[in-house]
Amino acid sequence: MQRNFRLLTEVLQVSMERGQAPGEIVPVLSDAARLAREQKLRDLLVISSDDDPATPGAVCAAMEELYGLGAPPPFRIAFVTCTLPQYNAYRFAERYAHRFGIVAKVHVSVYEAENWLGMRGGLRAATPPR
Repeated sequence: MQRNFRLLTEVLQVSMERGQAPGEIVPVLSDAARLAREQKLRDLLVISSDDDPATPGAVCAAMEELYGLGAPPPFRIAFVTCTLPQYNAYRFAERYAHRFGIVAKVHVSVYEAENWLGMRGGLRAATPPR
């Protein structure tokens, strides 16, 4: 699976494409969590392409892997999906992630995911001065 990591303000964006097997999601999310932790980030924006072969079992295994790495709760993951099978897989993992203190949400657009994470145009929304 090809992947691209992009550091945004307080968020690590993960883009995935050309997947061959469902289990490929596990090392991608594991590597993303490690990088986020190194950069002291607590949020992931995971953008799935139409050829992401994720299954509920594979994405749940990835959640277990993140927990095993010590992903610090509250760790948030916004999943953006392109197809119904992906949506179903990540939706299942959304509920499963709560077992490990990970807050996950599935979205159908990057805009929606950025709003959920509190981002605007790829940057964290600024807090108005007091």
